[in-house]
Amino acid sequence: MLTRIMCAMTILTSLFAIPTFAFGQDILTVVGPDRSESYSLAELLAMEQTTVLTKNDYVDEATEFRGPSLRSILEDLDVERDATLKMVALNDFSSEVPAVDAFDYDVILAVFREGEPMSVREKGPIWIIYPMDEHPELRDEIYNDRLVWQLKTILVE
Repeated sequence: MLTRIMCAMTILTSLFAIPTFAFGQDILTVVGPDRSESYSLAELLAMEQTTVLTKNDYVDEATEFRGPSLRSILEDLDVERDATLKMVALNDFSSEVPAVDAFDYDVILAVFREGEPMSVREKGPIWIIYPMDEHPELRDEIYNDRLVWQLKTILVE
């Protein structure tokens, strides 16, 4: 029990250490065909969390990422499997991602890396992460292009 309390205190303390974004400030906007939703870090953390242990071209070794599943966000907005998602980063870089990826794999909106919240400098506050180690077919260059970091907006097309 004491370990759980210490863990919770560490997470809460580290959340307030994110210098760029306030805990209650919206950090993600998802624009769907019929409506849009904005999410704060607190709201993303209140969702069921998925952990993915994986490597990609941007980390040197298997790394633990945690955050809500992209699938859960899409299902909440009634996004169809055949939609295209335009992922837009803070610097306006964008990448198109088929929504079916989120339905076929545990793609997550990672907000933690190795148990710590990610700052903008560390590719946060949100980084799209695919479970590449669990699915060899995801180790293709095309999927690396879909690992958008510093995600701010998802446009459903």
